[in-house]
Formats: sequence, structure tokens, C-alpha cells
Amino acid sequence: MKITLFFLAFVCTLNLFAQEEGTIRGTIFDIETNNEPLLFADVQIKDTEFKTQTNFRGNFEIQNIEPGNYILKVTFLGYESYETLVEVTAANTIEITQGLQAKTLSLSDMSFADENTLQNQETAFTSLDK
Repeated sequence: MKITLFFLAFVCTLNLFAQEEGTIRGTIFDIETNNEPLLFADVQIKDTEFKTQTNFRGNFEIQNIEPGNYILKVTFLGYESYETLVEVTAANTIEITQGLQAKTLSLSDMSFADENTLQNQETAFTSLDK
């Protein structure tokens, strides 16, 4: 009876020690401002529900990820987005340190409206009067 109870307890606790998930953690910084941390940058694993934001030090951590290959995407308003392929393995932590660069816009990317684009200017102005 004692042997059976011991064996049953051993089998039940064996799963508690086995880690079958991995972790991705890292730091996101701003290349434009002497590598200052980017606060509240969005970090997500594409095509999954895993998503987080960086903290005040630019750090993030995503835990309990099933082993496999994923695309990690980092975005921040006004900055170029960053994507990289990561391979998550069981019981391992992947460290990522990445800087983001501000987007640059040229005048050729912009479009401007002129007077000829408004076809019915009277209705536009009368709706403002009401």
C-alpha cells in the first residue's frame, strides 16, 4: 500500500516540475535619443493572443509560450516597426534587445487638397452654417 501511494504521488508531482513552455523577454530602446528606453511600446507574437507593452525601463516579458517558431513584432507610434523570427524552446528564455528608429516622411509621401478637389463647395459651407 505504501509503495502504491508513493508511486501515485511521484507520478502526480512529476508534471509540476516539467516546464514545457518558454519565455521571451527583452528591452526596446529609442535609437534617436541616445538609446533611451521606449515606454509602452507594443510587443506581440503575430497570429497569437500573446501581447504586452514595455515598462518604464523599456523591458517586456511574455511567458508560457508553447515551443515553436514565431514572429515577434514590436511597434510604437511614429517609429519603424520591427519583426524578427524567434524559436521558443521548452524551459528556455530568449533575450531580445532592439532599438527602434523614427519614421521619416518626405513631401512626395504627402497629399494635399486644393480648391478643385471639393466638388460642391456650397453644401460644405452651408452645412457649417447650420
